[in-house]
Amino acid sequence: MSAPISNAERGLLELSGAPGCWIWAFTCPTPECACRTAIVLSTTGDRESLLTRGRPVAEAWLGAGGHAEVAYGLKDVIAFAVDLDTRELYSPIGDGPFDVDANPEMKAIAERLDDDVLDAIARVWHLGKGEQPPEPGERGAKIEVEGWRAGDLVVWDDARPSLRGDTYVFGERIFEAIELYCVEPDCDCGDVIVDFSAVVPRGAPHPGHVEFNGEAATLSPEQERHRERLAELWTAYCARHPRYQERFARRSETMHGLAGRIVAAPPKPKVGPNKLCPCGSGKKVKKCCGAA
Repeated sequence: MSAPISNAERGLLELSGAPGCWIWAFTCPTPECACRTAIVLSTTGDRESLLTRGRPVAEAWLGAGGHAEVAYGLKDVIAFAVDLDTRELYSPIGDGPFDVDANPEMKAIAERLDDDVLDAIARVWHLGKGEQPPEPGERGAKIEVEGWRAGDLVVWDDARPSLRGDTYVFGERIFEAIELYCVEPDCDCGDVIVDFSAVVPRGAPHPGHVEFNGEAATLSPEQERHRERLAELWTAYCARHPRYQERFARRSETMHGLAGRIVAAPPKPKVGPNKLCPCGSGKKVKKCCGAA
């Protein structure tokens, strides 16, 4: 097999569990495109069967383009698109969500796309953009966290590079789950906060957060009228992370291991209101993030 096709094989992944199953993920090959979608193929048989049946998609992905259309037209292959951050499934072409319940074979594959698999696809996404996937810093290196003070909980993504977001879509509104952990070296509190931030539309109300004390979760809405939305978000989070207590315990152990490495980041220089906003919008600060 030629070297280019071999490069495409980075997206070949064996799913854990039974029955044995392979998928072939193709992320967006356009360097300047920020989309977080991957086309996923699966079929009956072993790795070689998938390589043979999926080869036309690999050739299109490496060539003139149109790999999504090729995937859509394949026979004897399950093909769908998945958003790496929201985990929503779509048709390989178009942007309409799939009714996975109407396709039991596809649903069985989708249910096996756990965090490890999606992280592996996200690494392929970075490599496809010509980037190195984010990985933890050198052992012992300081981790600078903006505004951090001793005793504060620390956002997981501030301490450990993240390959994907944890994003939830409710109609036209999009929220992101942000996990904060205790990093006190000798503390065994088990405290974790899952904060749900509104991403779209910009400036939407903050629904609140959920506090976990090692045994039970408590909803803390920003305002009482946001309790229903926060409950919906927490239900969606638990459905996505059914073993969230194990997740919290594992991540808490990792964060405690970083004790002594986390320090407050030096303050950033202030940007004048007529300067371009650091967020990259191209607008002046006073017309963008400094508008408030």
